[in-house]
Formats: sequence, C-alpha cells, structure tokens
Amino acid sequence: AGSLFRWKSTLVLANGGEQPPSPLLSWLPAKLMCSWLGLTCDSAGHVAEISLHGAGLSGTLGAFDLPALPALTRLNLRGNNITGTILANTTNLVYLDLSQNSLSGVIPDTLSSMMRGLRYFNLSSNELHVPIPWSLSDMREVRMFDVSRNKLIGVIPLELFMNWPEITIFHAQNNSLAGSIPPGISHATKLESLFLYRKSLSGQIPVEIGRLTSLRRIMLAWNSLTGPIPHSVGNLTSLVFLGFPYNNLIGKIPLGITNLTALEALDLGINQLEGEVPATISSLQSLRFLVLSNNNLSGVIPYLNITKLVGTSLADNSFTGEFPIAFCQTNPVPLELAGSAVHGLVKQHFLWECPNVEGLELFVPRISASGEQIELAIPLLRVLRLQSNKLHGSIPWQLSQLSFLQLLDLSGNSLVGSIPRSLSNLTSMMQPKSDFNIPLQISYLISHQLVFYRQYHTFEGAIALMTGIDLSSNSLSGEIPPELANLEGLRFLNLSRNHLSGGIPKDIGNLMILDISQLMSLDSLNLSNNHLSGKIPTGSQLQTLAEPSIYSNNFGLYGFPLNISCSNDSNPTAALSAHSHEIEVLNCYYSILTGLAFGFWLWSGLLLLFKPWRVVIFHHIDHIQEKAAKMEFRHLYNV
Repeated sequence: AGSLFRWKSTLVLANGGEQPPSPLLSWLPAKLMCSWLGLTCDSAGHVAEISLHGAGLSGTLGAFDLPALPALTRLNLRGNNITGTILANTTNLVYLDLSQNSLSGVIPDTLSSMMRGLRYFNLSSNELHVPIPWSLSDMREVRMFDVSRNKLIGVIPLELFMNWPEITIFHAQNNSLAGSIPPGISHATKLESLFLYRKSLSGQIPVEIGRLTSLRRIMLAWNSLTGPIPHSVGNLTSLVFLGFPYNNLIGKIPLGITNLTALEALDLGINQLEGEVPATISSLQSLRFLVLSNNNLSGVIPYLNITKLVGTSLADNSFTGEFPIAFCQTNPVPLELAGSAVHGLVKQHFLWECPNVEGLELFVPRISASGEQIELAIPLLRVLRLQSNKLHGSIPWQLSQLSFLQLLDLSGNSLVGSIPRSLSNLTSMMQPKSDFNIPLQISYLISHQLVFYRQYHTFEGAIALMTGIDLSSNSLSGEIPPELANLEGLRFLNLSRNHLSGGIPKDIGNLMILDISQLMSLDSLNLSNNHLSGKIPTGSQLQTLAEPSIYSNNFGLYGFPLNISCSNDSNPTAALSAHSHEIEVLNCYYSILTGLAFGFWLWSGLLLLFKPWRVVIFHHIDHIQEKAAKMEFRHLYNV
C-alpha cells in the first residue's frame, strides 16, 4: 500500500467538473487496500490487477514501484494523461495497457527480459518517436501487440514475427515506419488481424502472406506498395476484410480473390490495377462492400448477383458497355460510377428500375440528357452526384420529393432556368444535426473518398459535414430563392459560376452551421461569379464568412467582407428587394459621381496645370460612369 500511496502523491487527480472523480480518491489509509476502487486482489490478499482506465490521472510513472507488487499480473492505465517514459522495472505482467496517454521516450529493452510471459501489449495513441526494438521478440507469449498512432520510426523488426508464434493481432498503423513488409511474417501463422496502414511502407506485398491462413482482417492502405497483388491471397479463406487502397499496385485483380467466400469488404481503390473485374466475383456471397474506384479497370461491369451487397464504388475506371440493371434491384445500393464510359445509365428507365439506390454518383462525359428526363422514383436516395456531365434543361422540381436526400451535386453541367423554390422542402436538410444517422453502407463510401471541387477529400468520423447543395458551373439564372434558408441543416452551399441576379436573401444568414471555422472545406458558401447586386446582409451568420472570394466577381455587391462600401447606406440591416438593391447601388455610384463633379470645377484649373493628375482623375471618373451606365442598363432591360 505504501508504494501505491507514494505514486498517488505524485499525481494530479480529476475531482469532478468535466470529468468524474478519480477512483484514487478512494485510496485512503483507513480503508482496506483490497477495497480501493480500481484494485483487484488475489486469494492471498495481494494486488493482482490495477485497472484505472480513464481515471483522470495526470502525472508520470516514475514513482510507480512495480517490484513492490510481485503478484501484479494486469495493469491497465489506458485513457489518462500519463506523461514521461514507459515503466522499465516491470516484472510478472501478462497484460499491459498504457494506450491513449502521452508517453514519450524509448521502449525499454529491459521489458523483454522482465516480462517474458506478457500476452497483451498496448502502447497505442502515445507520443513515442523511436524504433520498435527487436529485443521485444524475446517475449515469446505475445498474442496482442498494438503500437498504432504513435510516431514510431525505422523498420518493422523481422524477429517479431519469427519469434512470436502465438501473435494474433499486430497493429502498427499511423506511424512513420518505413521499409517493406518482411517475408518472415509467414511465421506468424496464428495472425488474425494485421493493420499496417498510413505508414511509409514500400516494396511489394510478399507472396508469403498467403501462408497466414488464420488471417481475418488485413489493411495495408495509404502506403507506397508496388507490384501486383500476389495470387497467394486466394489462400486466405478466413478473410473478412481485405483493404489495399491508396497504394501503387499494378496488374490484374487475382482470380484467387474469388475464393475468399467469407469476405465482407473488399477495397482495392486508388491503385493502378488494370484488366477486367473477374466475372466470378459474384461468388463472394458474403460481400457487403466493394470498392474498386480510381484504377485502370476496363471491360464491362459484371453482373454482381450478391444479395448482401450494400455499398459499391466503381468510380474513375474505364468500364464500357451497358450497366447491368439487375445489379441494383435487390438491396439498397450506394452506387459510384464516376469517370467511366458506361452508357445506358441516365435513361428514362434507369432510376425506375433501381428504386433501392441510396447513393448515386455519375461523372460520365458521354451522358447527355435533360434534367427533366432523369426519373426520380428513388425514395431512399441520400446522395445524388451527377457533376460534370452534359445535363441540360432545368432542375426538376421532383428533387424536392427526395425526403432522405442529404447531398445534391449537379455542378459542371449546362442546366438553365431558375433554382426551384421547392428545394427548400428537402426534409433531411432542414434540421441541423451534430452526428448524422447515415447508414453504415453510405458512411463507408463517403468516408472512403469524396471529391469536391475536383480535389480528393477523405472524411473519417466527419459524416455530419456531408449535407449540402452544389449547383455551381451551370447557366442558372434568376434570384436565389429565400426559401433555401429553411434548410437549416446545410453544411455547404455552392451556387458559384452561374447567372444568378438580384440580392442575397437576408435569411441565408440564419443557416447557423454554415460557418467556415466549422468545416474542412473552405467552400461552405460560394456565390462568386454571378450577377448578384446590392448589400451583403449584415447582423447574421454571413458575418462569420469573412473570405471575400465567396462573393467575388459579382458586379454591384458591396459591404462586408468586400472592401466596397457605400456611405449613403442608411439602413444596413433591412431586407431589400432585388429592385431596391439595384436602385441603392445606383444611388451610391451617382452620389459619388455628383460629389466628384462638384469638386471638379473647384480645382479644375489646378488640375490643368499638372498633366499626370489630370489623367488619373479623368480615368477614375470615366470608370465610375461606365459602372453606373451598366447598372442602369441592366436595371431597365433586366439583363
């Protein structure tokens, strides 16, 4: 008890407030040690386990005297604010969890000699910036090893896999480890989970990986792996999840993958794979997610008669031919087909025959259709992205009937007419939510990869951001419907590069979550490159959007954040109509012009004596006259 009291005296304990009181507050001399919270004793009355997960501890382990606790076998200090170095004087531990702290320094070599019976070893989510010592391989009983989310450097020691025959979980993702995957990994035949993503690994995936027949989950994403996917992966018949995205893998999809009948998720996206998708992929009847996007795959899309399939991304490949309609007639299917030359997609019957589609993305330059021709009998649709096609005509008002729609992207087409006021009836965009209840299949595809403004964005745990409308780069005209302010759940609104006119509706400022500071995208609001005019509404959420570029290239707009103002503006918060906006700006320009004309004759003689100043002032007056004339012409003829 004395050693634990000494350690307690060096710690700062949470005592109410934002955190619950620390269990160590119950460690009092008047109480029996075995009654202290967080401690478990054996039958002899010795401390056998200390479990202080999330106990609000701040301090170091310097005064923690493990040798004074010879019966201690389990130590769990996960989720505190422990700093300093890792314990070096450990003894008989079989379970050590120091994850989610702020430990730094080295991983002591003495651990391997003092904890030869250790089975569970978790140092994840700390600040370790050192290599993984090869000496850890002397701990021959390790089953679970997790050093993920640190700053580890160097290579993965070959000795770990050679000398850990019982290892089942090896997680080292989110570090700075380099080198290649050691072929000696084949010795870890009981391995069930291998996570090595978000690292700097290079080289090829070793053929020997096919010997890990107990493997259930493997994730090697966000590395620099090259070469083909080894055919030996077809031996991993216990696999449930296989993820190799964000690498430089080449070659064809191995036919052996279709042997993985237990597979539920297959992600080979963002590589350089080529050839056709094996037709036998339909034999993967347990498959729920299929991601093959951003490769060089070609040929026709095979008929995926997989009844459990709930998420599919085939975007940015070179598929050709007709789309197999039967593919989406059974289960709800988020479908991404951007960047392929598949035809027969946007036709009168397509969306009627796929009533269960929840997410649809088409970026197919060959598609040319009128907006009114896109049938919308898809009541479950949550994501509709038809950007950068050749759609023309007007935006169909029936879009407003899609009560589940959360993301609408029709940008980069040739749509004309006005923005339907009925879009304000999109139910899923009406209420702000801190955490959207998006089904697993939708959240997987969106978090895997999302493209906005021709840039790739990866959203992980940020699905609440995905609520918005992008109608940019079309030929839409008319005013911005004030009714859009009813969509209080909008996270972004992009109406740029159209021919919209009139003023900015004041109530747009009521969209309280439309704030750049809350978003990963800087285009939370974009009204640039239109014909908008008048004063930018003040006293609203628009004042949090201080980036002038979101209003740029709109002739006649003035007010914050633009560096354009009108001194005659006597009522800055009034909601003006489009007509009064035009007149207000005209009056502003003409008042300036009148003042200049009055002052001109006062010192015209002086100006005539100095040619450079004469040129400047006349040029400036001409410029203002030209602006005023253009404004008046637009106002009179409504162009």
